[in-house]
Amino acid sequence: MDISGVPVLVTGGGKRIGKACVEALAQSHASVVIHYGSSKKEAEFLLTKIRKEGGKAAMVQGDLANPDEVGSIMQQAGQFFGPVQILLNSAAIFKPGLFKNTDLTQWHEHLNINLTAPFILMQEFAAQLPPKTPGKIINIIDQRIKRPRPGHIAYNTAKSGLWTLTQIAAQEMAPWIQVNAIAPGPILPAPDQPVASFEKVAKATPLGRPGSTDDIAQAVIFLIKQEYTTGEIIRVDGGEHLQ
Repeated sequence: MDISGVPVLVTGGGKRIGKACVEALAQSHASVVIHYGSSKKEAEFLLTKIRKEGGKAAMVQGDLANPDEVGSIMQQAGQFFGPVQILLNSAAIFKPGLFKNTDLTQWHEHLNINLTAPFILMQEFAAQLPPKTPGKIINIIDQRIKRPRPGHIAYNTAKSGLWTLTQIAAQEMAPWIQVNAIAPGPILPAPDQPVASFEKVAKATPLGRPGSTDDIAQAVIFLIKQEYTTGEIIRVDGGEHLQ
């Protein structure tokens, strides 16, 4: 699939994995809409950079924690370059919490941002896509879904739900919309994770090192170009899921 000029929406596109994906998509000449929640400065910087390099980009704000606000994001995105043909659900939060001390506020925050928002955006994506127009949806999940571990119960539950959603949507949205997922491993330290702890996790993987955000971005490009793959997950985790 040639994505030159194809409208793409990337949630959480101003920083971390989302930023790398936006840059890779822009380099492939896609027309990228950068969604941001609170990272306005980062999104503006990336927008300016892409435009200076001759790419096409725009930005849209939306609070993914608020389901009532999520519904308008796709509509806003479509006003820049036309109906969105590729949706990358990259935005997420990752906060620690054990079963015994996770309150409903933290629970709902994780489910709203990591599961409900992608669900709404996927519905809106399908609704705005012209009939018989090929579409691609890629959800960024986590390798933890294969072997959940204590410490992040709300996050793990939401990401496991997103993988289930991916598989069901792949069946219901076929044949025109392909839905796939990418499960990162130790790519970047979590915001509250000490560097030493992150490096220890990365070193323990079969490949013995951390990955990069570019590894995720290249997996995104790979899935976009696939014409006969849906309901699939690519684990970009150095083999961590095997342990």
